[in-house]
Parts: sequence; C-alpha cells; structure tokens
Amino acid sequence: MEILKISIIIPTRERSYYLHYALQTALEIDDENIEIIVSDNFSKDETKAVVEKFSDNRLKYLCTHKRVSMRENFNSAALKSSGDYIIFFGDDDGILPGQFKYLRRILEEHRPDGISWLKSSYIWPKDEFGNEFGGKRAGKIRFYGTRTFGIPVMYDPRDSFLDSLMKCNLKSFTSVTPNIYHGCVSRAFLEKNASEKNVFFDSTIPDANFRFRAIMLGGNFIHLDHPFSINGDSAVSNGRAHNGYSTNDPRAKPADEFHHENENDPYLNIFGNHKFTPLLMMATLETLRSRIITFDKAPNMISWYSYVYNQSKISLPAETSKIVMKSLKDYAIKTSTLNELNVAIDLPMTKNKKTVKEILHRIKTTMSSFLIVVKKNGENNILSAVNIYDEILGDSYGHVLNNKEMQKKEWTRAKKRAKKIK
Repeated sequence: MEILKISIIIPTRERSYYLHYALQTALEIDDENIEIIVSDNFSKDETKAVVEKFSDNRLKYLCTHKRVSMRENFNSAALKSSGDYIIFFGDDDGILPGQFKYLRRILEEHRPDGISWLKSSYIWPKDEFGNEFGGKRAGKIRFYGTRTFGIPVMYDPRDSFLDSLMKCNLKSFTSVTPNIYHGCVSRAFLEKNASEKNVFFDSTIPDANFRFRAIMLGGNFIHLDHPFSINGDSAVSNGRAHNGYSTNDPRAKPADEFHHENENDPYLNIFGNHKFTPLLMMATLETLRSRIITFDKAPNMISWYSYVYNQSKISLPAETSKIVMKSLKDYAIKTSTLNELNVAIDLPMTKNKKTVKEILHRIKTTMSSFLIVVKKNGENNILSAVNIYDEILGDSYGHVLNNKEMQKKEWTRAKKRAKKIK
C-alpha cells in the first residue's frame, strides 16, 4: 500500500516571534513524506524572513497577498496542500516531533477519516517584547498519566455526540471530537463533505465548523488519549482574545483584527459574528444547519439560548453583553424562536455542579499528574517545551501500541525520565 503523505499547515499573521519556534517543532520531524506549509495572511512583519531562514525541501511558504479571513486562510492552505491527511496548528503552538511516527503508524494501519487527540497546554512566559506573561503557570507543562499512552478508540461522531450537540451539552465532547486544529483529517473526508466545491470550511471559525460538521454528518474516526501536539497560549492568542473584553481593552486586539478581516468573507456565520466564543459556537451550529441540506434535526433552542445568555451575564462587561443580547433577539425574531429565547432568559441561573463521578475522575487525573518546568539551554518557549515533552515520553508509546498491557509500566518509565531532567 502506498505511503501516506501528511500536510502540516501553520496559518499565521504577524506573529513572527512565535512562528520562529513553532515552525521548528515541525521541521524536527524525521519523516520525508510530509509537507510543512506556512500560510501567511499578508503579514507586514518578519514572517517571510523567518521561514526563509530554514532550508528544508519539505517546507513551503504561501502568502495570501491581501488580508483575508481566518476561514479563507485555512481553506486556501488546505486546497494548496497535497497530503492525504491534513493537520493544522497555530503559530504559537507546537507539534511533538518524536511522537509523529506513532501518529503515522496509526494512520497507515487504520486509514480513518480523521484522528483526534488530547493536546497538552503551555503558556508562554514572555511576550515578543520580553515582558512577563502568564503568571505562575507559565513556562510549565503538566503531564497526566490518564491522558498519555492511550490505545486507539474508533468512533462515529454522529452516533457518539450528535445528541449532546443538539442539547448544547458541550462539555461532554469538546476534547474528544474530530478536529482539524490539533487534529488530523483525511482530504477525502473534506472533499466528500464540502458544502460546495473547494469550500471545506463555510462559517466563521474553521475548526468549530469542521468539528460540528463531522458530528452532524458522521464518519470513521479514531480518538487517542495521547498528546501529539501542544496548544500554546500567548499574549496574542486568538482564543484568549474572544473572552468578550470591552472595546478599549488591549487584550481584545487579536479578536478585533479577526473580525475586521471577516468583513468581506461571503461564508460568515449567518448571525452572531461578535467577540464572544459561546455566541460563535451557537452561530456555527445554526449556520451549518442552514447549509447542510441533508441535515434535518433541530437543536434544543432553549438550551442553546440559555447557554449563551448565562455565559454573557457571567463573563461579559455590560456593553458587550448588550451586543450579544441584541444578536440573540434579532436571530430569535428572524427564526420565530422568540418564545424559546424568553423562556431561556427566565430560567433560573444554575451553577454547573460536578457529579460525584466527575469529581472522582478529576482527583484520579490530578493524582496521576506531575508538573515540570520546560526550560532547556536557558530558553523557555514552545520549542523547548516539545523537546522536553518528547524526552519524557521517549519511545514508550510504541511499546503500548504493541501491547496495551504495557501502559502502566511505560508511564512509570516516563516519570523516571522526568526526574532526570533539570
């Protein structure tokens, strides 16, 4: 059987400082059957110069030549890639080069529609100007025994998660559903399920679009409780900026730029294009329901309205909350669901109390973990983080894939390797 080609895509926009390190994590992968694409959204900084510093025939630089939306940058890069499988990660994130061979092994053996995994997390301790960032948790990574060396689990996301999506039970599936961002998807799946030719992502947030689409349509996917990448949280992270900050808050700048770039995109969400993640999630679902003509299930609108409304009251300043409420009301009037919105508003606000099972699971997860500072050769960044992570994981996952009974023993070995790192 022909060896699969895998495309690793890093979309970027004026984050050359972070990209310098993120790109190196991919270049350290020992695999000739990959391509590494940096898709530059018309940056004005040193982005192109950063890429040109590296000489590697697997590396490709693409430039949009004008500022476009995140969705268009993702979509264009996917179209210009040539891999049988596609992985996206951000310009302040990192991929684990030493674990990549196991990802390839699973892809070659099973040829699924896609693979999801439990990514690790890292907070950059400094911004590009050398200012301290992230507080006490920055520059460290927590390793979890319950989230490492897991064997492949096959699932159909429609069977597993559609009911939860329709009921807005998001916490039940967000870490294990199909992903293009810190996940892997086959080109064949994207092409088969595209809303129209050459449009793989047809709403504002491409990763949420893909996740919900895969749940709504189903497929042959694999999930792994094992990290193949690290999610970087930096001062310029787009996700952090979508916490509903007020207009003049500098932390909202990445989100402001994101939405400014969306203005001319014909594939925006049909409503709710504001700087607030819960609203964007609901809008993604409603947009896909309007564009997937074969999907006929209706969500619980009271649950979705309640989720967005409650989150806005809990976390948003008054001015932003008013904007969110207006968006919800306008959409409710347009879709004749105003009664459902009013019911949702009148519901008593309840705290999400954890069940005994959830509490016990959290205790077990925490007890299986350890924290380590990821500083190497005097530097603490995403590159040092992935290098130390790979040192600790070693080749243990290969032994577990050969024999699942080795999981506990290999975790013990990983902890011993961690103690040797200074």
